[in-house]
Formats: sequence, C-alpha cells, structure tokens
Amino acid sequence: MSAQSSPLLKGPRMEELLRSYFLKAGYYVVRGVPFVYERFDVTDIDLWLYSRTSSVSREVTLVDAKNKKTPQAIEHIFWVQGLRVATKATNAIVATTDKRQEVKDFGRELGVVVLDGAFLNKLNHTDDPNGTRLSDEELFARINDYSFSKLDGDWRGRLTLSKSLLARSLSFDSCNQWLDQARFFAEQAIVKGTQRETALRCLYLLCSFIAVAVDFAMKELSFHEQVERSALIKDGFTYGSRGSAGLKKVLNVAMGLVEQHAKDGQTISRQVKTSVEKQLAQLNTAILGEYFSKNDVARTLFTVAREFEQLAMARQFMPHKNASTELRGMLFCLLDFWGIDRVMFSEAQAVEQP
Repeated sequence: MSAQSSPLLKGPRMEELLRSYFLKAGYYVVRGVPFVYERFDVTDIDLWLYSRTSSVSREVTLVDAKNKKTPQAIEHIFWVQGLRVATKATNAIVATTDKRQEVKDFGRELGVVVLDGAFLNKLNHTDDPNGTRLSDEELFARINDYSFSKLDGDWRGRLTLSKSLLARSLSFDSCNQWLDQARFFAEQAIVKGTQRETALRCLYLLCSFIAVAVDFAMKELSFHEQVERSALIKDGFTYGSRGSAGLKKVLNVAMGLVEQHAKDGQTISRQVKTSVEKQLAQLNTAILGEYFSKNDVARTLFTVAREFEQLAMARQFMPHKNASTELRGMLFCLLDFWGIDRVMFSEAQAVEQP
C-alpha cells in the first residue's frame, strides 16, 4: 500500500488536524465515536478525548468540529452541551470557523470552550498529521479492501460498535464487550495471513479502549490494598458493572418469575442458576484482576492506551514486538485470558511492511 496519505475532504481533514493537536497536548483521542440511544443512531462525536489529570481524577471531553462557511456556532454550543450531559462527559469544546467574540462569550457562559476561526486557521497551516498516521477513513478503507470482511464477522461493524461504547460508559460492561471483540481480531490475526496487519490494527485499537476503561475504574480503586483491588477488578470482569451481588439480584428476580409461571419452574430455575454459576466460574478473570491491580501496571495504563492507539494508526506499521514492555505485558495478559498461545500469536507479527 502507498505510504502517502490520501486527500481528505475539508471536514475530515479539520478533525484530523484537531486530533493531532490534542494528541500532542497529551490526550487520548478517538475520532468519529457514534452516539447511540436505544438502538437509534443519534449522531457522531467528532472527537472523544480522555485525560488523566491525577491519580484520582479523569476527564472526558467532547469536541464538535465544524469547518463550514456558515458554521452556526451558537447552535452547536447548545448541541455539544446537550451531548455532554447525555454522555456524562466532563467537558465540551466547539471548534468553529466563526471568529465573533460573542460566540466565545456565549460559550464561556455555558461552560463550553470555543476554538474559533483564528485558531483553526493557524491549525490549518501546520504539518499534515496523516503523513505519519492513518486517518479513520484510511483504516476503514483497509478493512473494506478485505472483500470478505462483511461476511467474515463484519469487521467494520465490530469496530463501529466498539467505538460507540465509549460514548455509553467507561465501565466493566463495556470492557467485557471490548474483550470479546478484541479476541475476535486476535484470532483473525492468526488465521488470516493476508489480513494480519489490519486485524492487528483493530486489535490494538480495542486494547487501547480496554486500557482507558480500566484506568478510569482505577480512580475509584486506587485507595484499596492490592489484594482487595484484585478481587474487585476480577468481580467487574466476571459479573460486569453490577458486580456479583447485582447480577445475583437480577438472576433471582428472573428465576422467581420462572418459578411462578413455568411448569416445573423450580427445576428449571435451579438448572439455569447452576449453569450460569458454572459458566462464570470457568471465566479466567483472576488473571485480569491480578495483572491490572498491580501498582506499576495501574500507573502506566493511560500511557499504554496512547501507545496502543498509536500502533493502530501508525502509517508505517510497527507490530507490538517493538513496543514498550508495559504494552506487551498487557497484551500477553489478554492472550492468556483468552487462552491464545503466545508463540502462535507471535507469528501474526510477520506482517509485510507497506
């Protein structure tokens, strides 16, 4: 594939320039995050930013970027503020070509930062960020180049769904879905020789989501002793955000209805409970609890998330064998959790360089 970046339309180019700006400022950044409510596609978040401001503080910031002749900046301030509330984000930013001071004043009153036309004009004259990074459009184009990607598990659909979870919550529920999706791409990297690079890129991106979510959870767990922290993390990966107590409560209510209304309800209820408990006990989540509870791992999760994202989007593909010890440690932990042989997986690094 060509090492040169493909020309982008004005809107996507501005989003890429903004992404590059925020990456250089130290944020973790994802472009084009779908916001879905009750299976209804509401909108796309142009830029989703995550920052670790201290050991006990995390911030999520939404950026609405409009590079149009008539940007309607006031309306977009209302829009992004509502989106911030709906997604429970911390901050909101509007990037607009409008240069009126009144727009910035209005944004300040609503607590929305406005990056105006003067700022965007300066940004437009900086180096092309896609000289070293793939744009989102190029990553999806590489997925589409695999003619069976739709039939073979819907690669693009999996990535889009995974992105949408960022707008829902940084929770163990989302983490568990990302783990399932990441496992799919790890397995594809082994069996799809001609598509290994693309599968690995998708895997790295999903691993970055997992690292961000666990880092977010750590703000509540950092004061616990490591043994207790390990148990809580294991509980989250096993039972989801509700924890074991919450899941058992839901299960008891559901099985209570079965016992009341189904023939042989008590027998069915007992069988279902036993089956669920057996399946949960078979999950190897103790590995995740033990690994992520380590102090040196917790301290580097944000950095590792940024590194995973960089590996996923680097124009000159660099497999994880050249990555940091911390990144490889997390990836190998996930492989152990999935039951994927590390040696077998290492063969997926033999990717032809573009």
